Amino acid sequence: MFKFAALMNFYTYFYPGFYNDTYRLSGSEWNIVRKAQPRSKDHHQPRIPQGGYYNQAETTEIKNQITLARTYGIKGFMVCYYWDFEQSCPIMDEPLKQLMLAVEGTDFEFNLMWVLRLPHRILPIEEGSYGKYHNHPWFKKRIQDFQDDKTFFEELQRISNHPNYRKGKEGKPLLQVYSVSELIQLHGEKVPAILNQFQNFHLQGICGRDDDWIEASSNLGFSSLSAYVTLVNFNADKVKLRHATCAAEQPLVWRSIQEKTEVPFYPSVATGWDASPRGSHLPNFKVRKFPWAPVVMDANPDSFHANLRDAVAWSRANRLDDVHIASWNEWSEGHYLEPDMKYGTAFLEKVYQTKKSS
Repeated sequence: MFKFAALMNFYTYFYPGFYNDTYRLSGSEWNIVRKAQPRSKDHHQPRIPQGGYYNQAETTEIKNQITLARTYGIKGFMVCYYWDFEQSCPIMDEPLKQLMLAVEGTDFEFNLMWVLRLPHRILPIEEGSYGKYHNHPWFKKRIQDFQDDKTFFEELQRISNHPNYRKGKEGKPLLQVYSVSELIQLHGEKVPAILNQFQNFHLQGICGRDDDWIEASSNLGFSSLSAYVTLVNFNADKVKLRHATCAAEQPLVWRSIQEKTEVPFYPSVATGWDASPRGSHLPNFKVRKFPWAPVVMDANPDSFHANLRDAVAWSRANRLDDVHIASWNEWSEGHYLEPDMKYGTAFLEKVYQTKKSS
């Protein structure tokens, strides 16, 4: 096991979608990952894990993932957490249960990213079944209407009491919130009062490149900001993107976000982006909306490494200790650190190299 001291901390997002749960009618997302088809000769699909398609509901598998992450300098997982307020219960939480067991006795950390957007129940998405993605009723139904749910708060408290739960700078457990924009759409001026119910947490808002609420982040109750994937501009006209070009503009994106707010912004670096497996197969790249577009066509370890070094430099310049990575295992969105059949452990090796030199 490599040892690191007083170096930059790397945390990576962890998506709990790769097992058969009771929520999704289409089952594990491996079903769409393995069936994904290339839309052109230079489109890298399907993505195949180096160790094969695994089951996230097994403690042994999660232990193996934690060992692999720690070996290459990852300090913890930021776990996507979903809650059904109509049924007052979590969704797709079995991997989290296994993770909480697997981290015991280690120094590996985890925290929750509360995701207000409920996962797709049926995948792949059929093109033509809805209009412009963000304006369609189907999309808006997936945005959870937050309620004062006692069980929800009790679960957050129970999970955050785990000895391996990650803390913010002031010592409070860190809770990320995504997507704030939809929370504001639903509740408007009530949002500060809603978020005030989380005052026992270090609240970190997860923002996009140019979200309108960034300037008000402190007034909303956030102690810090970060992002999920800012590597691509989802509002741009381009469909096929180059990794090096996207990575090179990231420091400007981070600066633009930080200039709008007084709370610290922690950069997030993505290994790539290609969510087309979540949509029905459409040859060519004429459809210009999620999940079919945009696509980073040539996601590669070298461009990722350059992006990661820039993130470390940014964090050092702003007196921050953490860098976030999207992600550990978002296979169906085309950004993951886990070894695959194309690059093996190359992305993880870039994390290790950057960590060692930070």
